[in-house]
Formats: sequence, C-alpha cells, structure tokens
Amino acid sequence: MKKIIILSVIFTSLFIAEAFAQTSIKAEVDKTIVTTDDIITYKLIITSSEKNIPEPQPPKFTGFKIISSAQSSTVSFIKGNVKTIVVYAFVLIPTDKGTFKIEPSSIKIKNETFSTGTLEIEVKQGKVKPKAEPEQKPPQPEETQPETEEQPQITL
Repeated sequence: MKKIIILSVIFTSLFIAEAFAQTSIKAEVDKTIVTTDDIITYKLIITSSEKNIPEPQPPKFTGFKIISSAQSSTVSFIKGNVKTIVVYAFVLIPTDKGTFKIEPSSIKIKNETFSTGTLEIEVKQGKVKPKAEPEQKPPQPEETQPETEEQPQITL
C-alpha cells in the first residue's frame, strides 16, 4: 500500500511540474560539420506558459553571415493552461574555415533569465573558394579617335 501511495505522489508531482512548467529555451543547428559551400540553419526554440514572450537576445554568429531569418509562433490553450512556442530560424553561410562557437542565446521572462548552450561548428574548405573583391582600377582617360572628314551621304 505504501508503494502505491509513493508512486501516486511521484506521478502526481511529475504531472503538476509539467503542467506548470514555466519557460525553456533551446538552440539547435542542422549540421555541426560543414564546408564553405554549405548553409546552416540555426533554430532558437522557446516554450513557455506565458502568452506573450519577449524578443530573445540572439547570439553573435561569429564566422557566419545571416542570409535569411524567420519567426513562427503557436499559442495553444489546453484545459485552461497556455502553451506558447516561438521558433526563430536563421539561415547562415560560413565566412571562413575553422572551428566556430555560436555563443548562448538568452531570454528574460518575469525577472528570470533563460539561456541556451554553446554550439560548436566546424567549417572545412569547400570546392568553391570565396570570391575576392575585384580590384578597383583608377579611371582611364578615354582614347580619342583622330578626326576624319565626314562625307555627306546621299540616298537615292
């Protein structure tokens, strides 16, 4: 009988903890080893029992350039509880080869700060080398053609 009571208390506490879970933030990338030819998708996923979620502090993408970004959100009401999921997606291209760390992202909700972990991406040289900026040539004076005497043309 004691086992049943103990198990009931454990399961009830787990259920209550899940039902009242406040906020979580998670970062993920689709690839951790890429070449300079590849693109990477970085997602920041925020789940909260708050209806309105403030903007997070995104990381600095050292070694990468953001070429696109998007945001989606879902708010659901289940048995009187609110569950909000917001996903920020960033499409990145490497700017150099090497190993780069994407530092944590954070969000502050109700005076509590939540952070992600650090992600490490290894970038290897791809097949296509990055194009160097073309050198700027100083303007050249235009060449002039020797003046020739023009003959009038008559059309019959």
